[in-house]
Amino acid sequence: VVGVMHMVDNGEQDDKIIAVARNDMSVNYIEDLKELPPHTMTEIVRFFQDYKALERKNVSIEHLLGKNYAYKVIKESLQLYKTTFLNK
Repeated sequence: VVGVMHMVDNGEQDDKIIAVARNDMSVNYIEDLKELPPHTMTEIVRFFQDYKALERKNVSIEHLLGKNYAYKVIKESLQLYKTTFLNK
């Protein structure tokens, strides 16, 4: 996990975790969003904008945040899953 893209999809928060493949030597050295090749984040943002446009959905990319915030999002998501589906 190297970061998170804070996205709003049709008025709802829809964060996207950004990670690199641990076993891929071309990217496994990357530990932070700032270490990604310059065009990579542009491509990721554009992918989601185009993908959502095809679904005729309104989407905005609010922020790109680092790994600490990404782990916070992951923990909150796991807790929400537990309380919603596992009643814990």
